[in-house]
Amino acid sequence: MVPVARIRGTMGMDELLQEFISETQETLEALAGEVVAWEADPSDRDRLDAIFRFFHTVKGSCGFLNLPRFERLSHAAEDVLSDIRAGKRVADPATVSAVLGLMDRIGELAEAVAMGAALPNENDEFLISALTTPSEATLTVEVEHNNAAAPVAVARQGGQSGPRTIRLPLSLIDQLMNGVSDMVLARNELSRKLRERSVDTELDTVFERLSTCVADMRDVISKTRMQRVDRLFAAIPRMVRDLGRDLGKRIDLTLEGGDVEMDREMVEMVVDPLTHIVRNSIDHGIETPEKRRAAGKPEVGALRLEARQSGNQIVIVISDDGAGIDTARLVEKAIAAGRLTPEAAARMSEAERLELIFQAGLSTANQVTAISGRGVGMDVVRANVERIGGLIALDNHPGRGLCITLRVPLTLTIIPGLIIRAGGLHFAIPRAAVVEILHDNNDTLQISEVGGAKIATIRGLRHSMIDLEDVLGMDKPVEAGPRAIMVVRSATGVPFAMGVSAVDNHEELVIRPASPLVMASGVYAGMTLPDNGKPMLLLDAAGIANAARLPTMIDDRVARQSDQEASAQTGVEMVAALRFEECSGERRLLQLSLIERVEDIDASLFGRSGGNAFVRLDGRLVPVANGLTDFGRAKISALRLRDGSVEACYPVAAVLDIVQMPLVPDMVAMHGHVSGVAVIDGEHLEVINPFALFASLPDGGIVERARGRCLLADSDDGWTRDILAPLLRQAGQDVVMGLPDDAAVDPRDVLLLTSADAAQTAGVMAGMIGCRIVHLRASPRAAGPQDSSIYRYDQDALMAAIAGGQMAGGVG
Repeated sequence: MVPVARIRGTMGMDELLQEFISETQETLEALAGEVVAWEADPSDRDRLDAIFRFFHTVKGSCGFLNLPRFERLSHAAEDVLSDIRAGKRVADPATVSAVLGLMDRIGELAEAVAMGAALPNENDEFLISALTTPSEATLTVEVEHNNAAAPVAVARQGGQSGPRTIRLPLSLIDQLMNGVSDMVLARNELSRKLRERSVDTELDTVFERLSTCVADMRDVISKTRMQRVDRLFAAIPRMVRDLGRDLGKRIDLTLEGGDVEMDREMVEMVVDPLTHIVRNSIDHGIETPEKRRAAGKPEVGALRLEARQSGNQIVIVISDDGAGIDTARLVEKAIAAGRLTPEAAARMSEAERLELIFQAGLSTANQVTAISGRGVGMDVVRANVERIGGLIALDNHPGRGLCITLRVPLTLTIIPGLIIRAGGLHFAIPRAAVVEILHDNNDTLQISEVGGAKIATIRGLRHSMIDLEDVLGMDKPVEAGPRAIMVVRSATGVPFAMGVSAVDNHEELVIRPASPLVMASGVYAGMTLPDNGKPMLLLDAAGIANAARLPTMIDDRVARQSDQEASAQTGVEMVAALRFEECSGERRLLQLSLIERVEDIDASLFGRSGGNAFVRLDGRLVPVANGLTDFGRAKISALRLRDGSVEACYPVAAVLDIVQMPLVPDMVAMHGHVSGVAVIDGEHLEVINPFALFASLPDGGIVERARGRCLLADSDDGWTRDILAPLLRQAGQDVVMGLPDDAAVDPRDVLLLTSADAAQTAGVMAGMIGCRIVHLRASPRAAGPQDSSIYRYDQDALMAAIAGGQMAGGVG
């Protein structure tokens, strides 16, 4: 840093003081990480010299500027660092902490001077004595790492001599940028005018040269706002060191990509989200050395920050090898906070559970500390990142670590956006905030109203819906064509549907601040000037959601919470219900708690016995509650019902969705299996009466033996054993080879005979037990009119004879 005393010219004392304060603050910010890195490697003479030069420069400048407190603090630090350079002292953690403390005090004093405030009345002598008094650790070169947390190790990227620079107010650069943007708009308007006139080759050539110059100037001035990501990373090493020591954790910090450049204002916007993520990684993620040893991990945790440019975006990746996010605990916290129902939690995927980390008020911390546990953080992180047109993504590996990826625009002044039309006016919205766009006549979209609120169902997924005109207090114009429905990602993590007149275009938008009065509405993020030169407002997705009072947390269906809130206000008790379509076409409701599961069943497994419908499931017969057995297709969807002990099957045409219905139907009208009618989403649906449904089931259920068995008398015959028996088993029949030893034959059993000898023997047995007998012959033709036997390869006649015997129970 150049001493202020050496600056030549006519600069006044106030200007000299401001220059000194600015340089001091910037150098302090950069040196915080250097001090931490020097602590990890005390032999690094370059870093030690840089720190020493800072205090030496401050001491030399503040004498000229009459800043005695600055001089006293910097002089004490300079003396100690001089001893370390001479080998008289050791750069132990206590000394480094004292140096950092002096740097913090100098920073506080510089900020007070810059703001014109009174200097804080602190005891500087305490900090100086902590630095100048050698501790026990300074008397020994060997430092036992087992007695204290290890300092943070920072990967060094190599020092580079900085280019020659000058200071310019940011407001001046903004004026230059605005002027160039106006030049671009004027160039575009001139281009349209030239196209409307006759072709002039010479004029076109001059205009192309002007356009190139304007574009180059815009690029160069844009670069004046760019700043290295090093400034974004500057405070990270110090923060990691201090938190690690406070929490007793050892952390190896790696920083990469510091030479990547991004907009200066974007750097300021990303500092807070990045700081919070790093604090979370240290507090929640990386475990203590004891826990890491128990988990088979190295005692030193790894924290890595990497920045890179990808197209017109800056990608910042923060990864650690800690415990990751405990999604089960997140779900417990969400249920306890009333933000999630247990039923919805059971249906959530792992990705949906992970999204809960972005809900306000949720924290996995066991107790509130100075670092975390208040549930305020990741929701603000997402809001800040998405407000500048960025995205945040999580890659969670429980027990192995967490990777958080931030994607932010390269510059805050130019972002990709969509031009939309609503209420006869044009608005812009960041392209990153829009998930999907479709028209209201799309077959995959259904719009319904529940309690005065709109619900948009897109491919079975339901969203809260608003019309932009309603939020902004504008009249909705009559449109000749269909309206556009945009699925917008809000900062709360809950997408919502927004209706607009049309989406007209997409282009790179130059963003400028809007007037304070406009910004105070909370629904705008600024203003923009597209190529047509007409100013338009940039919409803020989170602000629109807040203005429309959309829910910040739902279970897994937007409409369900709306119904629950409406029912709570009216005092109506609501229960979860399955909305389904009967095979006959009616839509009905059935209480969800009675449904064990929904599955597809082969239609061939359905049948009748004794006038009752049944289905063979898991080796047993289950009664069919609605009595249907013929469906006309190979597979049928069915509800598996259970009242605790009795099981039933309910075939349906289709399962639609899960809704909230009143426990008592809106209109009670009991008949058959129906208890009344409930109105859901404006649709009148019959409600199945579970009492009547289970009461209609056969007493004692349907036992397997009610169908009877096929008794193959001639069990030694090869054809009977190898051909007939497999055929009967494939048809779902129970086959018994030979006659039961105890002659325990049911009248519904069918005895199949294939030889004269077996027939003679079975005839005697049949007279004793009274079951039906079916004779099978080998010849295709009957022996005569009195021959009642069946050709053994006539499958239809054979199955009909068996079915007739089993259902009638008669004797042949």
